Amino acid sequence: METSDIKTQLKELLKKAYSPYSAVKVAAAVKYEVDGESRIAYGVNVENVSYGLTVCAERSAISNAILNGMAKVTAVYVMSNQASPISPCGACRQVLSEFMDSPDGPVECVNESLDKTWRSTLGELLPNRFEL
Repeated sequence: METSDIKTQLKELLKKAYSPYSAVKVAAAVKYEVDGESRIAYGVNVENVSYGLTVCAERSAISNAILNGMAKVTAVYVMSNQASPISPCGACRQVLSEFMDSPDGPVECVNESLDKTWRSTLGELLPNRFEL
């Protein structure tokens, strides 16, 4: 699937994000592999009045990929309804490190209007990540 197709899908999914408290809608996609085949899983943020119980879009997408037999994450895409792209939070960065083998794994963040893009890698986002 092309990156432009992923972004089109993310834009549609933003409408399904549940963010009545912050009004920050986030949709995420993880590109992953199953038996050598590349696939995409999507997720949205789901807020809770007790903010600590909020589920981020990135972790939602990873859960979706796990349900579909994910072997490893190879790329991450994040879109929000904010004017500038937003980056995965610290918790999502750590969870991504569990499933993304390479610190060079790409992370691309865009705004809803697709006129601003921010690119990084997992290693840049989470240097010296926690590992066993």
